[in-house]
Amino acid sequence: MEIREYLRIFARYWWVIVGLTVLGGLVGFATSLFITPQYQSTATLFVATQNGNTATEAYQNNLFSTERVNSYASLATSEQVAARAVDQLKAPISAGELRSKISAAADPKTVLLSVSVTDPDPAQAQSYANAVAGQLVNLVSELETSRRGGTPAAGAIVVDEAGYPTEPAGIGLPLRIGLGVLAGLVLGIIVAILIGVLDKRLRGRESVEHQSDSSVIAALPASRVRTRTAVVDLSSDGAYPEAVRELRTNLRFCTTADGVRAPKVVAITSPMRGDGRSTVAVDLAAAFAETGKSVVLVDGDLRNPTLASRLPLTVPMRNAAQSKGLSTVLVGEHTVADGIVSGIPIGNHTIALLPAGPAAPRPGELWATDHSEDLLTELAEAYDYVVVDTPALDDCNDGAVVAALSDGALMLARLQHTTSTALRRALLALRGAGAAVLGTVVTFDHLRGRAGRDRAARDTATTRSAETRRDGPASGSGEGDTEVIGEGRLVGSTGPQQQSRSRHGSS
Repeated sequence: MEIREYLRIFARYWWVIVGLTVLGGLVGFATSLFITPQYQSTATLFVATQNGNTATEAYQNNLFSTERVNSYASLATSEQVAARAVDQLKAPISAGELRSKISAAADPKTVLLSVSVTDPDPAQAQSYANAVAGQLVNLVSELETSRRGGTPAAGAIVVDEAGYPTEPAGIGLPLRIGLGVLAGLVLGIIVAILIGVLDKRLRGRESVEHQSDSSVIAALPASRVRTRTAVVDLSSDGAYPEAVRELRTNLRFCTTADGVRAPKVVAITSPMRGDGRSTVAVDLAAAFAETGKSVVLVDGDLRNPTLASRLPLTVPMRNAAQSKGLSTVLVGEHTVADGIVSGIPIGNHTIALLPAGPAAPRPGELWATDHSEDLLTELAEAYDYVVVDTPALDDCNDGAVVAALSDGALMLARLQHTTSTALRRALLALRGAGAAVLGTVVTFDHLRGRAGRDRAARDTATTRSAETRRDGPASGSGEGDTEVIGEGRLVGSTGPQQQSRSRHGSS
């Protein structure tokens, strides 16, 4: 990957890096609480040999002492020295336990030997270190003395006795926390990169266009207001109604596979469940109806139909939708005219609905019948626009079949939900069926949603300022007060805001 991709991953998953970094620091701090501090006391010994009469003998004796230092370091950690020290101190530990506490090292290029003992009790560490140093001197004297007696060839002398340690040995608290933070930072970077590489969810319009090799003709923002209504309120201001009208306008400039006319029969499909197909189908039908065109909405999802339950149907309409619809029309039980429910109110206009009808035992086979192509042709002749809601392409191939029978399909891609793999697989399914892709529609575009809310807030502030200059300051919540809800829907507004609504409504 390029450096730019890594930077995007770090910006996206900064919380992983920060979280693991803080966790590493806490682990470093916790280790200082649960690990018993150890104190180390050190005694220094000087290794000496007999002095020579000449410079050559003195040099050779110095080399001999240097070599002896390494041997004495091994003796310091031997069982013999540890046992003698335990006997000397009458300590309540074994020679093996004391031996595990002893460490010895020769200073490089010198005849000095450092003997250290580590223990949780600083006084015990000092006592053990002095005992070990003393017993090492005695053992060296015994070993360096010939059996025939005489002066030892070499010996060790305690230069500095072990002192009382005041600070714990090893890593201190600040260093432990620092090392923990560093380890957490490295781990966080690694985890963020792994998540970024393995996470195939689409994040923005650019990634959707890159994966689909087609243009994004609209981006529908996430809207709290939309989730509380059955159909988009196109008479209100806000980012979502504006995006729906933008989708309607862009569709007019799309062309069918023959490149002759704008599409009339539009299939709405998506790679995965939850991408917003039914919502987009209903809102697009409402947008077409707003222009005064006749529109029929077809619930082509015979496996999980939802349109009849979402639209504002009267009781007779709902009963009719349950007894007949697309399934009965495709098997030849009813005509197209019999299956359609007309006069469904959408704002100031109405649309028609061809519901899914009664559940079929084998829904996947219905779209493959000979009546399916004739059905869409008849609907296209009777209405200006036909919008078909289809199942997700990861569930079945019905969406690809409907798209092939239609003038084209709109492919939805929900940001932070649809994966790039699923999108590519869905496009291959459409192309394999010979369907035309009119364009891609991004849903749940959070960036555009925030921009719409900011714009609505600015418009509201401007309106209030203009009313204040015109009418003077008002107290309380008078008639001219304006409240911004959700995606910028204006409630109780007067004057310029109502004029703005009428202009959008007639677009």
